[in-house]
Amino acid sequence: MSNPLTRLRRTPLIVAVVVTAAAVLLAWVGDVLLERTARHRIASAAACRLRPSGPVSADLTGTLPGLRLLTGRVGTVRIAAEDVRRDGTSLSVAAELHGVTTGGAIGGGSATATLPYGELDGRLGSAAAGLRPGGDGHGGLVLTGTLAGLPLPLTVHARLSTDAGRVTVTPTGVSLFGQDIPVASLKADPRTAPLAGKLAPRSVTLPQLPSGVSLVSVVTDQDGLRMNLRLTSRATSGASHGCAR
Repeated sequence: MSNPLTRLRRTPLIVAVVVTAAAVLLAWVGDVLLERTARHRIASAAACRLRPSGPVSADLTGTLPGLRLLTGRVGTVRIAAEDVRRDGTSLSVAAELHGVTTGGAIGGGSATATLPYGELDGRLGSAAAGLRPGGDGHGGLVLTGTLAGLPLPLTVHARLSTDAGRVTVTPTGVSLFGQDIPVASLKADPRTAPLAGKLAPRSVTLPQLPSGVSLVSVVTDQDGLRMNLRLTSRATSGASHGCAR
């Protein structure tokens, strides 16, 4: 039979453990609720500003993100949105924002805006008729199919460059009948010069970027033409379309 005195000595310890556990549980529940509310509000604000046709998601990173809201600083937020329409073009957008505050300001961040290959195909125009754009697995562009006026299956390898809100697709070579031929060699041979003439560089105008957002590079991935963007603190100072911050 246990000693009553021992039981009395254990009681404060048990109470302390229970109280501590309850406090931790309440803090965890509060954090989850705060984070869930914050994610919903951030996603709603992003949806209002981006006006996508597809879904928007928001995630808070780091430990105890919900409780950090009590200080007015959210920290790092990741946002993803599908089918964002800009200048008649559909884009998928993913952003990582740093130093986010509950007032809607950011310290900076990065983002990607992906132009699907189907959209790029339409913007390349008649010069690329019959050719389907795709990625080469290394960030470059390839166009496969039959070039208009030349009923021969070929693959065109192209380099991407950007300048003043435009991306230029510059063919560098073709794969034809199992042979890789540089465009310069096509131009030098009278027999293939007409083909080289159809492989002139083509420029595509990109959707206009808001203030505080700059284009870093353009590469291809499995989904399309990916624009890598840099965001400064001024990225949230533009028109808000009547959206609350």
